[in-house]
Amino acid sequence: MTATTEPQLTLEEARAYLLERAREGGISLEVYGERSSSTEVEAFAGEVSQFKLSARQGVALRALVRGAWGHSFSENLSKPALDRALSSAVDNASLVAPEPGAGLVAWPRPPALDLHGEGLSGVTVEQKVNVALALDRTAREADARVVSVPYGGYSDSDRLRVVGNTEGLGREARELYALHYTYPLVSEGGQNKMQGDWQFTREFTELDPTKTALSAVEKSLALLGAKPAPSGTFPAVISGECLAELLALYAGMFSGKMVEEGKSPLAGRLGELVASPLVTLTDDPTLPRGLNSRAFDAEGCPSAPLTLIEAGRLSAFMHNAQTAARAGTVSTGHAARQGIQGTVGVSPSNLRLEAGGTDAAALPQGLTGLRLTGVSGGHAGANPVTGDFSLEAEGFWLEAGTVAHPLEVFTVAGNILELLAGIEAVGDRLRETLDAVSAPDVRVSALAVGGA
Repeated sequence: MTATTEPQLTLEEARAYLLERAREGGISLEVYGERSSSTEVEAFAGEVSQFKLSARQGVALRALVRGAWGHSFSENLSKPALDRALSSAVDNASLVAPEPGAGLVAWPRPPALDLHGEGLSGVTVEQKVNVALALDRTAREADARVVSVPYGGYSDSDRLRVVGNTEGLGREARELYALHYTYPLVSEGGQNKMQGDWQFTREFTELDPTKTALSAVEKSLALLGAKPAPSGTFPAVISGECLAELLALYAGMFSGKMVEEGKSPLAGRLGELVASPLVTLTDDPTLPRGLNSRAFDAEGCPSAPLTLIEAGRLSAFMHNAQTAARAGTVSTGHAARQGIQGTVGVSPSNLRLEAGGTDAAALPQGLTGLRLTGVSGGHAGANPVTGDFSLEAEGFWLEAGTVAHPLEVFTVAGNILELLAGIEAVGDRLRETLDAVSAPDVRVSALAVGGA
């Protein structure tokens, strides 16, 4: 007997089929789907060390039965497989407790947001490979102290997202990006240092591997000649990249889900002063060049900018439909899924500590202390419930506002809310990280340092 392969529906057809079947059965259903194609190229020592083309698609289902959510997913888009997924979602709902605030909404139309355009149209595989090779070559040849380039490459993604529910909601959006990165290793006098740089764009032709490679080499060379850091509490200038790294570690404290679970140091503080009056923090999924921009969230709720802290005062939390209902408010469009296998949670999009009015070059003026440029070890050294941190760090020692020398790896400790409260000047230029968090350089009154 010859095995037969069931025909596969398109993502849009699968959504329509599932919703039709759900309505026939009197089932309240939400369908979320993704189809993506991506390229990854890594280069090392003048050769392509890894090349990967991938394509994935699938749907995630949420069936609402007597107030309880039943989840399932399928990467097989044949009708029999979709029927099984729908049955599984309904069955799974009987295994969990009802969730207060659970419900489906036919949201209004999302904003018009072009996150696709023609950015990868006509771009060949050879062109993508050449970007990775150019990064590696330029970095290796930039300076005799460059020993190797252990990490470097190019990646892109072209994704279609669809959302629909039995209340009449239907959404589709296409999103793409192209990205390259490089991390050269430099050595001098027995010291080895490595720093990196990257570029993100939605237009392939904007990529500039030469500029990125030279910037990464410059950052790495600046760390050579490091001396032990002193121990104590010092005034500090924190680079925008470093502050963004810190904010990324604690983005969850603005989640309505974390607040209701008692896992946020901001719980119960809405409307209070929680940071310096110089601090305004927003989350904006509508930025045309934001890494995590989207016209709508994982539930189909329209995207809109949200101010979390305004002039130091906590003004909002991020919500999906269910956390909002339980908090007596409305969704802020921050429902999120980690792929089709993940359940619906709450996540930021493009988090931004807004720029201030101080020239970045003037921030260290007269300061003897620290310029903090990076932190690491957040998985172990950052407590998202209390806001406390003790992290490995890198940076420079300043004497009267001038860089005296780079520092060997040291530790910094404190509390994220106390750090934000201690900001006394905010720079005028934003810096972005690959976590989709942006911040300007800031000056703080005190930072605890553990050195040699």
